[in-house]
Amino acid sequence: MKLIDLYNKKDFVFSIEIFPPKTDKGVEKLKSTLKGFRQFAPDYMSVTYGAGGTSRENTHEMAVHINHELGIPAMAHLTCVSHTADEIDKVLTSLKNRNIENVMALRGDPPVGTDRFVRPEGGYQSDSALISAIRKHSSFAIGAAGYPEGHVENPDKEEDRIHLHEKIACGAQFIISQFFLDNIHFLRWRDLLRHEGVSLPLIAGILPPTNWHSLQSMSAMCGVSIPKQLAQDLIKQEDDPEVCREIGFDHVERQLEELLSEGVEGVHLYALNRLETVERLGPQLQKASGESLNAVTV
Repeated sequence: MKLIDLYNKKDFVFSIEIFPPKTDKGVEKLKSTLKGFRQFAPDYMSVTYGAGGTSRENTHEMAVHINHELGIPAMAHLTCVSHTADEIDKVLTSLKNRNIENVMALRGDPPVGTDRFVRPEGGYQSDSALISAIRKHSSFAIGAAGYPEGHVENPDKEEDRIHLHEKIACGAQFIISQFFLDNIHFLRWRDLLRHEGVSLPLIAGILPPTNWHSLQSMSAMCGVSIPKQLAQDLIKQEDDPEVCREIGFDHVERQLEELLSEGVEGVHLYALNRLETVERLGPQLQKASGESLNAVTV
């Protein structure tokens, strides 16, 4: 199923993102974990893309497994990093031959050991150029990334939205946001884009914080602000991992409650391959997605 058709059909879509392990043993372990994910009926799953060739084939294997073995629509990520245009074309042909109909088009992070993205020789400079190439190749449904607080390399929010408009003009059909910890950032961003004429689905990306140290690192890497109360609570309990996880889940559950009341079109859960995360948040999201489907089909 093409995901744009899913978003057009349902009022709310629940999706999960996973990353492909680098080893065969890790792949088999994740396949077992995904059986637990499936019981919460996500509408689709996406699989991230390893830079430098580290896990690209596993991205395709996991997407095919999700699509064909689990019976859940899958979206494969694709980046510009370390790829020529010809290589991108071969990747797209491979995905098409494996009946993967959905692609998340990303510029990608700079390769390990570098601090900035450099256009690969014979490759693409930006996600907008990649989206255009995907559109020319075949009729994939195409997702793209959005940054409610501005991309970490481009904190000018207005300029960042202009770039998002370019991605949409090139053929992106739905936008999944980077994670955020204060809903006001997403809701203001969504409302500004609607005011600017964007009508396609704008999906909220959610990542539960687990401890203060990892949250600080993620915040710095992604340019995401941390609410003061959340920071204080995690710092206070940083020696108790179980309590920190509970603080993180409680925070995200409150986020989800507000986002659902605000009529968001979907939530993309950055599960980090953790069954615990899906077991905790899945029921709330499954209920929202199921009620949406009933509203459509009744």
